[in-house]
Amino acid sequence: MRYTAIIQALSLSLSLGFMAQLGHAATIKGTEAKVTLSPEKSSLIEKALQQQKHGSNTLRADNDLKILTEIKVAPTQSFFAAQNQKFSRFVQALFPQNNS
Repeated sequence: MRYTAIIQALSLSLSLGFMAQLGHAATIKGTEAKVTLSPEKSSLIEKALQQQKHGSNTLRADNDLKILTEIKVAPTQSFFAAQNQKFSRFVQALFPQNNS
């Protein structure tokens, strides 16, 4: 009797996992089959969105450059000290001490 419940639970979980994979594959296949409009038939809203994308592209490139230069800078001693302090506070929050 107990084994049947385990077998039922196992088969249910396997079938649900299989169905999730099928649903995910169907979703991906559906998004790949989207139809794109030709440039002649694009609406004014789509043209405005395209202009906005092209206009904000230079700003985004500047931000990316700033981020890359920030990342390439070697970490300093104060950076490691700040990380150590944050980690210590995190550990102290997980394991509070009783000083009574």
